[in-house]
Amino acid sequence: MDRLKKAATFVARILRRTATAMTTDSYATKLQAQIEQYREVANIHDLPDIFHYWSNKHLRPRLNEVMGADTVSDFYALPFQRALMSGDGDRRLLSIGAGDCSVEIGVAKRLRDLGVRDFELVCLEVSPHLIERAEVAIRRDSLESYVRPQSTDVNQWRPTEQFTGVMANHSLHHFVELEKVFAAVRESLDDQGVFVTNDMIGRNGHMRWPEVLEFVESIWAFMPDRYKFNRQLNRFEAAFVNWDCSSEGFEGIRAQDILPLLNRSFGFESFLAFGGIVDVFVDRAFGHNFDPSLDGDKAFVDFLQLLNDRLTDASVVKPTTMFAVMRKQTGLTPRVWRNWTPAECERRAVTGAG
Repeated sequence: MDRLKKAATFVARILRRTATAMTTDSYATKLQAQIEQYREVANIHDLPDIFHYWSNKHLRPRLNEVMGADTVSDFYALPFQRALMSGDGDRRLLSIGAGDCSVEIGVAKRLRDLGVRDFELVCLEVSPHLIERAEVAIRRDSLESYVRPQSTDVNQWRPTEQFTGVMANHSLHHFVELEKVFAAVRESLDDQGVFVTNDMIGRNGHMRWPEVLEFVESIWAFMPDRYKFNRQLNRFEAAFVNWDCSSEGFEGIRAQDILPLLNRSFGFESFLAFGGIVDVFVDRAFGHNFDPSLDGDKAFVDFLQLLNDRLTDASVVKPTTMFAVMRKQTGLTPRVWRNWTPAECERRAVTGAG
């Protein structure tokens, strides 16, 4: 009996320490799966047409209002510009988990358009395939003096220099060692520096929380079959499958921990959160089934957004995605959409809800 108790205590201690119940071997396996996932993907940011309809109609006005930005490049470049112009700090910027640097290249171009010339954007990425692709694109656009890829596993990264701005574009939800990553970001930022990110903050593996799943399943029950083909997994889903994307690789491995950890580690200057229900229907898995040239499809998406907003207002649904501009200084009062503050958008544990 004592041996069982000791074994249970040991297992619990390991689970608490790793937060993901992963061994070193499984980490290496998942890391390789993550690298291979994007080896043959030409456009790692590709999204269905209905997503662009939805984002332009519903998300873009909110981005304009809260962030003063009109594009993703704007979202990163504008706070970087302000930080670079605010003092005599380092002229270096950093991207963690930069992928093929396509977003970072856009940010560098936007900074040049804004009149910022003396900067370097260092891009940390673990995949040699994506780094190779990035280097080709950087040379093509003659940005060698502005954008520099660097082979690094961000989970193991420890800063040796200071940066005026750090960005993470849809990379945080791939990191296992979030506590270490956020501590490293804080350490790397100079006093006037900004940490800017657009990332996922929903349930691990991009699953739906139980209270959200009820609504998705109810919608699924009356939805025509033509909308139910999962393009990512190449299968028809007569009933919605609450798929755990973290079962292979690092997709959404600790997504639900991102916002709580950021709330404890940084002060928010501006924060825009969204999603929960509507993203199931406009994202890569099922979004390609919808046609933005059809009024019925657009009306359905508009209804989903209205439902999502009302349930978020009532704190029934918590958002799954965020845009955030942060600083090391805590206690800031951020610009937000409605009353959807970082604290309000954090999902607390619900008894019996998972």
